[in-house]
Amino acid sequence: MEAVLINIEGKKRKIKIDTFEQARQIVCNFDSNSSIQIVILSDGSAMLVNEDGKLKNFEFNEVATNLAHEKSGIYPSDFIVGDVLIVDSDEFDLLDFE
Repeated sequence: MEAVLINIEGKKRKIKIDTFEQARQIVCNFDSNSSIQIVILSDGSAMLVNEDGKLKNFEFNEVATNLAHEKSGIYPSDFIVGDVLIVDSDEFDLLDFE
């Protein structure tokens, strides 16, 4: 499946992922102790973010934060850090969560 990676520099690119574990590795920088937080956006797509990114002082992701605000995924005072993946709602259920 295709997902959109938004890195902390604000660059977007399409990537192919096949499993939830692949997505977790990308978003969590291959840290096996980190988990993914799923932010549901108003268009039904899912933004996958590092659940511990703020605690680990990941860099602010302005593009992802703006998108999450525009699509009512986070509170106005909240923000996104680190690289994120956007997965289309139709394909989210296709991820292998094992």
